[in-house]
Amino acid sequence: MKVIIVGAGFSGVSTYLLLCKLLPSPGQHTILLYEAYDSRVTAKPASPSGLVDTAVVVGNIISLEAGAVRLLRYVDEELCREFKAKSYANEHYTFRSARGHTIAVLPAGDHGDQDPATAECTISCPRYEAWKWLHETVGYDNIRFRRVVNVDLSGKRPVVQFADGEFEEADLVVGADGVKSVVKKAIFGEQDATTYAPHFEGFCGVGAFVDVPELPPLVAKRKSMIFTFGPTGSFGYCSAAPEARGKLSWWSNWASSDIPDANIMDAGVIREQLRGRHGTWKDPAIQKIISLSTTDRIYPVWTTPDLPYWGRSGAVLLGDAAHTLQAMSGQGANQALEDSVAFAMLLSHYMQNLDPDPDTVAMRESIELATKALYELRGPRVARIRQAIRKIYIFKSRINSAMIEYWWYLCLYTLLRVPLFGSLCPLSWLNKRPKVAESNPLEYVPKYLARVGQGPLGAKTGS
Repeated sequence: MKVIIVGAGFSGVSTYLLLCKLLPSPGQHTILLYEAYDSRVTAKPASPSGLVDTAVVVGNIISLEAGAVRLLRYVDEELCREFKAKSYANEHYTFRSARGHTIAVLPAGDHGDQDPATAECTISCPRYEAWKWLHETVGYDNIRFRRVVNVDLSGKRPVVQFADGEFEEADLVVGADGVKSVVKKAIFGEQDATTYAPHFEGFCGVGAFVDVPELPPLVAKRKSMIFTFGPTGSFGYCSAAPEARGKLSWWSNWASSDIPDANIMDAGVIREQLRGRHGTWKDPAIQKIISLSTTDRIYPVWTTPDLPYWGRSGAVLLGDAAHTLQAMSGQGANQALEDSVAFAMLLSHYMQNLDPDPDTVAMRESIELATKALYELRGPRVARIRQAIRKIYIFKSRINSAMIEYWWYLCLYTLLRVPLFGSLCPLSWLNKRPKVAESNPLEYVPKYLARVGQGPLGAKTGS
């Protein structure tokens, strides 16, 4: 089987590593990884429209929850060690009000009965460094830095077209190429620009890094990520590296009815806008970050609408290509890893009985079965996350009433601290966190296969 993976971010690299490891008869498959941008040369620039989604840029931070850290270890143990050694280990999430009140402090990792030897917490690191670690793990020689501009699914096998005009066939094309996915366009055709076009969420964001001599007390005391809500939006910050490096990532999101004309703006103007939104907020760290800000980028928040399927005719979507989530969800990399692990496990299982001849009908059927199963398992989960974040950011304009502002804080307090009464709150979805088995493909994929009569994972199902 020949596989072309478009995009070498979290989902693309993870899928490459997993297919190399899990596919039966590994020496008989060709797996090619294509990426438009070389992490050794430049960071990803703005899109041709001049706009970049916050899911790619805001804060330039990646956070991996405890379950995602375990999945990363499953993908590649050395890569996981690299991430943990060079990231900051967050043990808590701290929620605060703009008026300086602590609303709640929640665990950001394993607790309770979890074995301390295997317990994990949420790690955070710069996105550009994570991108570099991913590429170094795969090996730059194994990444083909070429831009894919089109995918044709009308023939017997998918055909990929590159910017230089050349073409290449494959049995499977994996679209891990983000919110403006070329593979998604091939799957949905004209509907990609209409029904399934990226959706502006009515929010914009700005964020970057600042170097500090020591971490703010709210971060250092509890090893915490800070999320502050107020009448003019939200502001968050966390350590983006081990404490000794003194590197903070920060982000600010606010309601906006208009999409910016471009994502580049004078840094002084952005700083004044930050002061206008957050200048009266009581956290000294926020005021210090604003005074140090030099960023000149502002970004709209886009998401992908719920899709009716994630693949067809030998093409499949993973990560942001399938389900771009709001940047403020902090779930992009986590869900990309779940996609990659689930799809690699499913495809490897359905390929167990097959002759590796790329022209067999059985191979195409195996790809379709894995693609269908991926959507059944993962589609509802990411849809719930997207809707959940929309319920947090319910105010699409400035809150001008102190009464409504305090009602909002009370909702958050009740929800996060008093689960029994939180069920009466408009945000009661936050109490319905998924069980580990519901967010871990290493557990739910085998259960799915058993439920549909496929037997144990990896078992041969035919004679």
